[in-house]
Amino acid sequence: MPGCSVEYRGPTDTKGAVWAAVIRRGRDRSSQYRATVEFAAGPDAAARAAVDRFNAELIPDGLGRWQVLGAALSMDGADRYSYPVGPANLCPVLPLTASKV
Repeated sequence: MPGCSVEYRGPTDTKGAVWAAVIRRGRDRSSQYRATVEFAAGPDAAARAAVDRFNAELIPDGLGRWQVLGAALSMDGADRYSYPVGPANLCPVLPLTASKV
């Protein structure tokens, strides 16, 4: 299943902390779809932004547009997440975030 990797990047001298997301379809940079959002927006927003960039560049007609298909899986407990992404018919749509009990 295709995926989107999202990781926290701390503040630098020139900009504040961000969540950086990437969808890779190959090894070269032209096959990578990247997006960043401010830290406050959260990792879910970064994943959606990367999917939006992918759709804008590869699927301009809107048919078969990709989306975030399920909840994030933490890869290290806090700073890196993996999201399943792809066309809606790839797998059943799961909630993006956990429900509140």
